[in-house]
Amino acid sequence: MQNKLKSIINNLISQYNSSDFCLRSKCVRQKCQSLVDFYGKKAAQKGISANMVSILGFSVGMLAINFLAMNMFFWALLCILLNRLFDALDGAIAKNKNISDFGVFLDATLDYIFYAGVIFGFALANPMENAVAASFLLFGFSASASAMLAYAVIAYKNSKSKEPDLEQSPFYLGGMAQGFETLTALVVLCIVPIWFLPIAIVLGCWCLVKALMIISAAYFSFVIAKKEK
Repeated sequence: MQNKLKSIINNLISQYNSSDFCLRSKCVRQKCQSLVDFYGKKAAQKGISANMVSILGFSVGMLAINFLAMNMFFWALLCILLNRLFDALDGAIAKNKNISDFGVFLDATLDYIFYAGVIFGFALANPMENAVAASFLLFGFSASASAMLAYAVIAYKNSKSKEPDLEQSPFYLGGMAQGFETLTALVVLCIVPIWFLPIAIVLGCWCLVKALMIISAAYFSFVIAKKEK
C-alpha cells in the first residue's frame, strides 16, 4: 500500500514537473534569477546590506495593504512586484556576502508577514464579498507555513551539519504552491479583483494540500526513514 501511494504521488509530481506551465515558469525564473544575481553581485560589491534590502522591500510591500483597501489595484500590484524584486535581490546580495542566520530568519519572517498582509488587504478591499474567502486563504496559508517551519526546526535539530532537504521525501509535492504560483495569483487578482473568491478558495485548498504533504513528508523523514536505517 505504501509503495503504491509513493508511486502515485511520484507520478503526479513527475507530470507536474514536465507540464508546459512548469517548464515555462522554470525558464522564466532562470532568466530572471540570472539578471537578479548580476545586480545582486554589483550591490554586494558596493557594500549594500542584504538585510536593509529585505526591510526596504517589506516596507514597500506593506503599502499594498493601504492601496488594496482603497481599491487602487494598480498601485497595489506595483508594491507587490517591487517587494518580490527586493526579495530576490536580497538573496542575491547575501550569496555574494556571508549569509547570516539572522538574515535567513529576517527574510523568511518578512515574507510570511507580507503575504498574510496582502490577503488581509484584499479582505479590506471588499469586506462583504472577500472576507470569508480571505479568512479561508489565511487558514490554508497558516497551515502550510506552520508545517513548513515546524519541519525545518526538527530537520535542522536532527541534522545541523547540512541544510534540511524536504524534497528527499516521496510525499512532498516539489515546488507546488510555492512563491511563483502565489505571486502569479496575486498579479491576476490585482488585474481582475472580482476573481478573488474562486482564486482564494483554490489557493487556500492548494495550501492545505501542501500542509498535508509536508506532514506526510515529516512522517517519512522522521519515522520511516529512521527505521529503514
